[in-house]
Amino acid sequence: MTPEELASKLTPAAFQALLEPFMQRATLLALRESQPETPVDTGTLRRSETTRVEAGGLRGFVGTNVEYAPFVHKRVPFFARGIEAATPAIEVEAQKIGAAFFAQVAK
Repeated sequence: MTPEELASKLTPAAFQALLEPFMQRATLLALRESQPETPVDTGTLRRSETTRVEAGGLRGFVGTNVEYAPFVHKRVPFFARGIEAATPAIEVEAQKIGAAFFAQVAK
């Protein structure tokens, strides 16, 4: 492969196609780790936890729409703990996306 051919494959669009699925996976990993950390009284807070990824996959969110969630999180930082616990698995997923990108470029 010539340098020109390689340069033509190293485009933002090529990486972008892999980014959104990665962010979906990363937010789900964080959610998986945060839910067991969530205090339970009635279960509403835990059941309300969800993820969202912005178009393009540059930002992902783990959250809830329950009004009292910020007060519970201040006492027991379940989302922060979940993200911290998921970080090693997210790093593995980041390595996979990098490998997939370079495998795609090498074709």
